[in-house]
Amino acid sequence: MLKIVGNEIFRNNQKVGWIYEEHHIRSHDNKQLGYFTNDFIFSNDGHRLAYIKGDYLYQYGVDPNATGAKIPLEKVNQSMPGSILPQMAKCAIFMFIGS
Repeated sequence: MLKIVGNEIFRNNQKVGWIYEEHHIRSHDNKQLGYFTNDFIFSNDGHRLAYIKGDYLYQYGVDPNATGAKIPLEKVNQSMPGSILPQMAKCAIFMFIGS
């Protein structure tokens, strides 16, 4: 499980990443992983990676029948209990850092 404290992201009390300039996700070693807007999650080079529709996070470029193409938002929220971040921020963290 992940825990968000301020703009820092922790797993098992160890910092695994952080949120930079409100919309960019960075790893613990300061590598930029990607960013998000209200509508999409992007790679560093600006390619759309995912979006939310209804109760699911959908990833681009993945076979719709493949595991991981459609992730229930409930699973995303369970990976960060108590977090008050916007849903798109949680989804970006889930995609880039994991659960």
